[in-house]
Amino acid sequence: MNNRLKFTLKAWPVITAATIGLCFATQWGAKIFGVDLPDQKNIDIVRQWVQDAFVSPKHFLNCVYVLAQVLVILPAIEESIFRLPTRWLRHPAWWVFLSALFSAAHYIAQPFPDSAFLALFFFGLAQCWLYRRTGSLWCAILNHFLFNLTNLVLIFVLPE
Repeated sequence: MNNRLKFTLKAWPVITAATIGLCFATQWGAKIFGVDLPDQKNIDIVRQWVQDAFVSPKHFLNCVYVLAQVLVILPAIEESIFRLPTRWLRHPAWWVFLSALFSAAHYIAQPFPDSAFLALFFFGLAQCWLYRRTGSLWCAILNHFLFNLTNLVLIFVLPE
């Protein structure tokens, strides 16, 4: 077994815990500082999709499509676009640039409070480090999946 794979297997619980911790820390930090981090309108839309999924097959398929997009398709595309360049652009300054682009792309696609930009920026930096350390894009994609999944779960766990 090569060293990178050994590191990945040993570090995976820590990486996963850090990703989930980042989600919770972002939510709690926003609450402490009085920042309305997740846009309540978007949260209500997601909650409604899930509730409607149990009403009809059409709504169920729509919900499955949205979840597949958020949990699988977009993480794979985003990690390919924003992490693969670090294979050739090894200087950490590029990580900062790519992480800022990652955050900006999310802001352009769906405007969110400015405080979320910073949280996504740090997530992007962590993803760059993870990809460079493990050499596996799959690790970054799986970690991104866990990050998105945790945020989706938090939508239903945290009070409105």
